[in-house]
Amino acid sequence: MNKKNLYTLLIFGLLGLTMACTTATDPTPSTDVSAETLKNITDYGTSKGLTFTKSADGIFYAISTANPSGRVPLANEYVKVHYTYTKLDGTILDSTAVKLNVPLSYPYLAYNTLLNYGVALLKEGETGTFVFPLTSNSTDPTALKATLISTRSEAEQVNEYVKDKFPTTTFKKTASGLQYIITKSSATGDSAKIAKSATVNYTGKFLFKNRSRDTNGFYTYTDQFDSGSFSFAFGQSAVVPGFEEATKLLKVGDKGVFIFPSILGYGTKGNFNSTTGTYSINPYTPLLFEIEVTGVVK
Repeated sequence: MNKKNLYTLLIFGLLGLTMACTTATDPTPSTDVSAETLKNITDYGTSKGLTFTKSADGIFYAISTANPSGRVPLANEYVKVHYTYTKLDGTILDSTAVKLNVPLSYPYLAYNTLLNYGVALLKEGETGTFVFPLTSNSTDPTALKATLISTRSEAEQVNEYVKDKFPTTTFKKTASGLQYIITKSSATGDSAKIAKSATVNYTGKFLFKNRSRDTNGFYTYTDQFDSGSFSFAFGQSAVVPGFEEATKLLKVGDKGVFIFPSILGYGTKGNFNSTTGTYSINPYTPLLFEIEVTGVVK
């Protein structure tokens, strides 16, 4: 997917950034700007003390905090971004939780979002303002102010997470790339690796806090995306490969923490809900599971 073709699709996708490309061909953005729109954008820049440059995609931008030696984001790396998205009159349409220190984390260029246009013009540590003259749901100009906090590969995400959350613990690593620790060990429990099926308690987490809405419609910020208990048969593709591999490392009564790359999870496609048009798990997302085996069938 080419970032040049991302412009008009998803203002909508800024809200939580879980929207995916749902069309076979992305529309090409128009670079035509009326004299009135150009004046409004210029006046907006003047009011903010900014001098805009126009990109090849028709976006007006200005970098207010530069970091020339900063790292450039690569496609499918997870970027962390703080942003505020507004109308030119200052009306806020969307923003990250700056006061709570919860930036948005998402895989750059893995799907369509207007944020990709800002990130494409930023290096790590830079802040810029980006004005979109026209979008798919707004004929009036809108402005995005964004700071690129970091950009990380999957391996870097996992290693940084382990170092931060488990600074005194040594994780084991399997040949597939799964990293784990056993937090509770049973001396007498039956091994899951020689069983036909297992019953487990589990909690699934991202390596970052994600924004979602609770049942009352209020925003919540949490790394947890799922939890529960269930039974599954081995070798039937009932769960993602990392989950099955993790379970087979446990005995009945054991508990463990398991972190694995997306190749052992939902891979390059993520977990997409075609009904809602959103991802429950983004592409290129490493996952963490806390797993307890409560029973096996041999």
